[in-house]
Amino acid sequence: MKDILREIGLTDSEIRVYLGVLDLGDSTKGPITDRSQVTGSKTYEVLERLKQKGLITEYLKNKVKHYKAASPKQLLQYLEEKKQKIDSTESHIKTILPQLLGKYHASIKENEVELYTGLKGMQAIFYEQIDIMNPGETNYVIGGTAGIGEEAMMAFFQKIHKLRAEKKIKTRMLYNNRQKKETEKLFSRYKYTETRYIAHTSPVAINIYKDRTVIIIFGAEITAIHIRSQDVAGSFMEYFNMLWKQSEK
Repeated sequence: MKDILREIGLTDSEIRVYLGVLDLGDSTKGPITDRSQVTGSKTYEVLERLKQKGLITEYLKNKVKHYKAASPKQLLQYLEEKKQKIDSTESHIKTILPQLLGKYHASIKENEVELYTGLKGMQAIFYEQIDIMNPGETNYVIGGTAGIGEEAMMAFFQKIHKLRAEKKIKTRMLYNNRQKKETEKLFSRYKYTETRYIAHTSPVAINIYKDRTVIIIFGAEITAIHIRSQDVAGSFMEYFNMLWKQSEK
């Protein structure tokens, strides 16, 4: 229960006070402080925030403030208001997005190297790849012999392959002969994908597309090097083409 309340945006102290008021039914500050184990000096502040969220009500009884929980159905109304705010914020962001993109593209240098760590960083690279590639263009992959067994990573790459296929982006992949069974299971269903195999081992995976080269290093934490350079991409393409000629279906 607490995890769900935390997911909708309540803080730990708000959760404790809200559940305390809900259990007590009708109470003053003292019992609420005791039940929630929130410090007395902070209880009023938390009660005020919950009141603003519409989750509790306040009234005077014998000139003493009393608090009572609103119907838990109010949580749905609270969520609906949050969604409306998010929609409004999204609309505002869309209006300024062209200006922000203009600044972003103006700041990109002709040759640029960026380092990303963790799965989230790598995901950012590949979502951008889908965005900048056009239908009919090709992404070239030299697959690493490490990392293919990682479930979260493989689930993500399957999603990326699906997005490429939907956009009609072609993918040519090279993997080690020993990985044939697993890669066919993972990727053979996707259109515009061609996979070949070589006697090649590498702790890294390489993606080449447009003027980009992405080198993924598998380890305790994934590291991805994103290079924006036509010369570097051209050099790696020569290496890919050499291996492609030596490959087998």
